[in-house]
Amino acid sequence: MSWHKGSLYWADDGELFVSVPFTWELPKVRKVIGFYERVHVGGPAVDLMPHYFYDCDNVESGGTIYPTVLQRMNPLATRTTTGCPNHCQFCGIGRGLIEPGGLIELEDWPDLPIIADNNPLSASVAHTDKVFDRLEQWPWSDWEQGIDCMTLNEYHAERLARLPNTMIRLALDNPKKIEHWGRAFELLRTAGIPKKSLRSYALVGFDSDPSEAWDRCKWIESHGIKALPMWFTELDALERNKVTDKQKALGWNDYERRRIMGWFYKHRETARK
Repeated sequence: MSWHKGSLYWADDGELFVSVPFTWELPKVRKVIGFYERVHVGGPAVDLMPHYFYDCDNVESGGTIYPTVLQRMNPLATRTTTGCPNHCQFCGIGRGLIEPGGLIELEDWPDLPIIADNNPLSASVAHTDKVFDRLEQWPWSDWEQGIDCMTLNEYHAERLARLPNTMIRLALDNPKKIEHWGRAFELLRTAGIPKKSLRSYALVGFDSDPSEAWDRCKWIESHGIKALPMWFTELDALERNKVTDKQKALGWNDYERRRIMGWFYKHRETARK
């Protein structure tokens, strides 16, 4: 089941609701909602830029605008925790900009096979056991977010290996974490998880140059699994995929951005715009 692309709009009791996942969609949303008398706007983008709609008299922004909005984005997605215990500078979650800081374990959640937690394996053993027990009842499962390789241990690997037809995505955000990534990869393989069930995100454009990013993605693929580069976008960006002055100073430009994304997603030398 694929994810809804972009901002999500729906009506309820004559009022318009909008969930905005990315800040670069805020200008478009602002134009659309100008035609409505009463609008509720929320989502990660609104959490990151809470003042964006303050001058719009017809808009109520921020907060949890709808309890089942995740299932509107993907009917098979669920969350068992919110927040994250880490404080990564490239992410607004662990720093409390998008969700309350720290990891919060939910007492219950929709029993669905796509796990969209920010850092699912940082939960307690008791909570994680409940998650795995539910997932074992499904014919397949998908760990949508990148798994923190520093957190993954033998217990996690053993429980993951018991899930039928699961898809696991690791995360390699910078070269300093290569050793942790390699350890997590070996734990999963030793537990019996096939390479076809593994992928790995790789953050690019944050604090390293194109050469390092290519080397890191190629290192991932040297293990026989697909590398998924994720382009870093500033948390208050109002334009998608813009190469910032900081990124240019690291050696990036739009050609280099498109080249690495196009190659590792489609194995082409350049990507289409």
